[in-house]
Amino acid sequence: MEPKDILAISGKPGLYKVLNTTQRAIVVEPLGSGKRTAVPSSARVSSFEDISIFTYEEDLPLSGVLNTMFELLKGQEAPSSKSTHDELREFVTQVVPELDQERVYHSDLKKLCSWYNALVSLSLLPFGEAAEEPAEEGEPAEHASSEGESAEPVVEEETETAESEEETGEA
Repeated sequence: MEPKDILAISGKPGLYKVLNTTQRAIVVEPLGSGKRTAVPSSARVSSFEDISIFTYEEDLPLSGVLNTMFELLKGQEAPSSKSTHDELREFVTQVVPELDQERVYHSDLKKLCSWYNALVSLSLLPFGEAAEEPAEEGEPAEHASSEGESAEPVVEEETETAESEEETGEA
């Protein structure tokens, strides 16, 4: 599953998987559950692809921060969202040393840790590995086919040029 397929919906607990979108609603399924529901398109919905973490330099995408947490914790759970403010802030500062301490609130830290723990429990982390492997395997085939396609006209052109030279040489 890719970060763009995971949603956080304002006012609803948990994370959701996008199933379909229409003009009036988004059909979602809570992660780990099979119950589908429709969320009105007027609801405040955020894709994981669009969420970032404030830092002093440039904002970091949420998927990158979650992958870093996964590597740091070696797939283990993060501190609970019920941990103290100081524990959560210290942990997230280990993951993101340049974290903007003034713009990242305690509620953001709680969400980050609870989202991470939910994704780890469903074995959805790290992001990108499953998506990158087929792309890497597919790239050489794509390059080969595009090279083959571009090589064919070049060969034909050379053949045509050789034939036209022979014709002019004979005349």
